[in-house]
Amino acid sequence: MGAASADAPKGLPHEGTLALASPAGRQLAAELRRVKQTSGLSFARLESRTHYSKASLERYVNGKLFPGRDAVEDIAQACGADPGPLLEFWDDALNVALKAAMETREATPPPAAETALDAESPIPADESTHRPHGPFRNRRNLVLLAGLGMVIALSAVVLAFPWSGHTAAPKPPTSGCRDYYVDIHAYTTGKVCWKSASATVNGYVENPGSAGKATAQLCVSNHPDVCSQIIDLASAAPGEGARYHRTVHLAAGHGVWVRACAKGLCTQWD
Repeated sequence: MGAASADAPKGLPHEGTLALASPAGRQLAAELRRVKQTSGLSFARLESRTHYSKASLERYVNGKLFPGRDAVEDIAQACGADPGPLLEFWDDALNVALKAAMETREATPPPAAETALDAESPIPADESTHRPHGPFRNRRNLVLLAGLGMVIALSAVVLAFPWSGHTAAPKPPTSGCRDYYVDIHAYTTGKVCWKSASATVNGYVENPGSAGKATAQLCVSNHPDVCSQIIDLASAAPGEGARYHRTVHLAAGHGVWVRACAKGLCTQWD
């Protein structure tokens, strides 16, 4: 969510966190701090030499947010340093993060239906001696077709009744916290924490340079596709950023989601 080149890799909030935690990610942050300190530039001066706000630069340099590759190169050049070694750390950190994320996905158990299909017995090699023939085989096929027809009919009946319309929306946990990151031509990132009757969201919206303001919004609902309430959290003009903090009341079964909007476009709710 066009800000990918100006910020953390597009669509990779989890990988960005993993990259920061890797040895190469920590080394990258340390080298960015060293380069800035050596240059003698303040964050305000560094902001005037790059396309990034002071808030973003502070998070990149102090290892709070994984920067985009372009951001690393721009910071190094603004400080009069060779970007090559820094970019090598960036590449190594992202590769470690992507590998870890892939291993996590591979280790996730498959859905129950998929597991059941995988557990079915294979067809014997000699089908001529093991598979039923004639009327027995046809009868089995008729039974399977009849069962499939019943499933389809029952599905149609369930979908026809209004009380089944919200079954796909999972109920949010009664309490907890989660990080979020969404970007489009601008981005917003932060953390939302909730209890049974309220949720608190803390974050930051940044507009690297889109035409018009960028806005972070909050959806309050029992399903993110149909918001019962949409709240503007904060807005940022081109080249600026803004922090926000908001606590909202939650009805039973409701949760909150965040999105970013810029140039007339909005991300999906995260």
